[in-house]
Amino acid sequence: MNKRRLQQKDIEDGWYFFIDIVGSSNPNLSITCQLEKINTIKDFIASYLTSIGDPVIYKSFTGDGMLIVFLNYNSPLELSIFIHEKIKEYNNSASGNERIFVRIGIGYGSFLSFRDGVHKEFAPWGHELVLARRIMDMARPNQILLTDFAYQKIKNDYLFGKNKYGSSLYDKGKIMLKHHNELENVYSFYKLDEYGNNSDIEFSIDLKPLIQYQKFDDTFVEPIQKFCEARFVTVLDKFKDLTNPSKGLEIGLLSTGLIYQVLFENGGDYISATYLPPGEYWELQNNAPLNLLSHQEKALRRLDHKNATRNHFRFLIMEKGKLDNDIKDNQNSSLLFIKWHSENNVDLYFINSSDINSILVKYPKIVHNVGLGFWNGKYVLQFGPIMEYVNKKDQNHPLLRRRFWLHATGSETYNQSKNFFNELVDLASKKKLTRIDHNYYNNIINGK
Repeated sequence: MNKRRLQQKDIEDGWYFFIDIVGSSNPNLSITCQLEKINTIKDFIASYLTSIGDPVIYKSFTGDGMLIVFLNYNSPLELSIFIHEKIKEYNNSASGNERIFVRIGIGYGSFLSFRDGVHKEFAPWGHELVLARRIMDMARPNQILLTDFAYQKIKNDYLFGKNKYGSSLYDKGKIMLKHHNELENVYSFYKLDEYGNNSDIEFSIDLKPLIQYQKFDDTFVEPIQKFCEARFVTVLDKFKDLTNPSKGLEIGLLSTGLIYQVLFENGGDYISATYLPPGEYWELQNNAPLNLLSHQEKALRRLDHKNATRNHFRFLIMEKGKLDNDIKDNQNSSLLFIKWHSENNVDLYFINSSDINSILVKYPKIVHNVGLGFWNGKYVLQFGPIMEYVNKKDQNHPLLRRRFWLHATGSETYNQSKNFFNELVDLASKKKLTRIDHNYYNNIINGK
């Protein structure tokens, strides 16, 4: 196709909605069953488009899937919700291989139009359109994924109160897409028991060809091995400081996030106490490169199938005035923080700083500075404040560091921390602590 034909229409912006039926071409299914699934999804989509007056830029049927280009983000998001509602109803009366699962990819960006030789109307083509298709291919069954550009547009409007979708968007990290040289941020659109699938995005790499055919010369392998061994010794020496009560380990935020990831992957039950108010906690811990709540959420999912009655707690230790002012001043962040705990079955309680002194005095090994994370049967992590240092290379972006102290099970600090949390949980069970939930949030916002 020549350049002149690609320029027949000007550059336009659109919201891309890709949908694909999982396993629709399974050879174990009859052709009749395969077509039944395809026609069912087509009918769902047609029904929704009719209800909104069909305001689409472009539609293309791709066998067991479809591409639809919309003018705004409300349509692809509402269509995703609608389809999942209908699929849920459909699957209630279906059995086995007859049940339907879909993958959805949503993107936003500019496109050029061209004559594709198949459709009467111009067909769209652009970078973000391709990204939306790529992330759809990587989605899990009934998962709705968004590109980074689409997420930023929706989340920005949400923070200005222009939509309700921002609270249902979850960061799924960075992934490498086909034919891409850089990692791409991907987000999940999800609401518990209603739509989406918030599972981790997984993909495999086939190492067999590399093992079979790649030959490494000894002059290459030996220096690499020595380099890795030297760095490994350095890492171990660093972590000796982490377990030294008099020193601790001061590291950057990227390494902080990695520590959280390792501890949550290795640990089971987790309980924590923090002196940070909800809004500040959410903005700091839920954003890259820390992602504390993301790591905890993954750990909770691993535990759910083992023991559904397991209890998880987080305690906010501060004066009530500080807590209430934070909720008023940082309404969106504090609400998202509270909502996260509700959705993940983590009980969130508040206790006045002055009331905790009578308990803390019994446990002198506890560093009550910023927070305490306790993995039952494993270790306790005491974390200090985040500190800023002058960045000689860039004065506008200071270097951020945080200090940690890690203590293994059996140590005196671990034992005191366990007793400390046992006392807090006991107070919570006797309803002597204030529970922080949507009701508390609404009362503060409404001035009650």
